[in-house]
Amino acid sequence: MKVAAGQGFFEHFGAAAQEMGPDLGWALIDANGVWSTSPQDCDLLVYAADAYTPEFVQETIHIPAPRWAHTEDAGIDGLFYDTMRDKGVALTHSPGANATEVAEFALSMLLWSAKRLGDFQAQQQAHQWRKLALESLSDKALLVVGLGAIGSRLAAFGKALGLRVLGIRRTALAVAHVDRQGTFADLAAFLPEADFVVLALPISPEVVGLIDQTALTRMKPTATLINVGRGALIDLTALKETLRAGRLAGACLDVFPTEPLPVDDDLWDVPNLLITPHIAYSSPLYLQRVGTLWLENLRRFIRGEALLHRAF
Repeated sequence: MKVAAGQGFFEHFGAAAQEMGPDLGWALIDANGVWSTSPQDCDLLVYAADAYTPEFVQETIHIPAPRWAHTEDAGIDGLFYDTMRDKGVALTHSPGANATEVAEFALSMLLWSAKRLGDFQAQQQAHQWRKLALESLSDKALLVVGLGAIGSRLAAFGKALGLRVLGIRRTALAVAHVDRQGTFADLAAFLPEADFVVLALPISPEVVGLIDQTALTRMKPTATLINVGRGALIDLTALKETLRAGRLAGACLDVFPTEPLPVDDDLWDVPNLLITPHIAYSSPLYLQRVGTLWLENLRRFIRGEALLHRAF
C-alpha cells in the first residue's frame, strides 16, 4: 500500500504507521506543493495538515483507484469529497477534532463584538484615550445554529458566561446547556430574540443561503452575526447591504464561499465586519487528534475492520 500525505503529517505519524504496516510506501507533498514522488499509484489519501492544499487536491482527484481517504474536516463539501464519492472511495472524517478550538474562536468573536476590542485597537493606533460604552453578556441571548460537536461546546461556554442560550438543530433531540431549542422551522421565530447568532453547521443544499435578506431583517439591529460553519450559509450580498446600512451591529466571518477571499473583493471594506482566514480550527492539539484517529483507522483498515467516522 502507498499513502499520499503531507510531509509534516508523515514526520509526526509516519513512524507509528510503519510499525502497523512495514510495507507502506509514501508520496509526500511539502509546504511548497512539491511531491516526493508521484501519488498516482497511492491507495490511501490523508487530506490533512500540510496536505490540506489546492495542490494536493489537484493531484489526488486524478488518482485512478484510491481505496480509502481520510480528512481532517468535519464537513465534507467540495471538489475533493465530490470526487471521492463519485469514485466510490471510502471516506472517513474527523468530527469533533477541532470542536473545542472552533467554539473558543466563536466565543472570542462574540467577546470582540461585545467588548468593542476592534474599536479599542483603532483608538490605540490613533493614540486616542477614550472610554467607550461596553455591553454585558449576562442579559444577552446567544443563538447557536447547529448543535453538533462545535455548537454544543459553544452552548456550554455561553451558559458558563451567563448568556441565555438558544439553539437550532435539524432534529428535536435535546442538547445540554441550551435553554430553548428548536428546529430549522423555528429559526425565523428565534432570530429576533438573539443578540449573537453563531452559525456552526456544515453545508447542505437545504441550508445554502440560510441567512438571507429576510433572516437578516428579522435580527436585532444591535445583534452580531458570527459564522464558523461554511461560507455558503450566508447571502453575502444581503449581509454587505445590511452592514453598510447600519441595520446590524456587526458580523464576524471565518469562512467564505471562495477561499482565499480575493484581494479585490469589496467585502474587505465593509464596516463593522471582522474577517479571519478560515483559521478557527487552528491549535497544536488539532493535528494530534486527527493523527490519532487516522492511526486507529489505519490499524482497522489493515485488519479489514470497520472504519471509524465513515462519511461514505
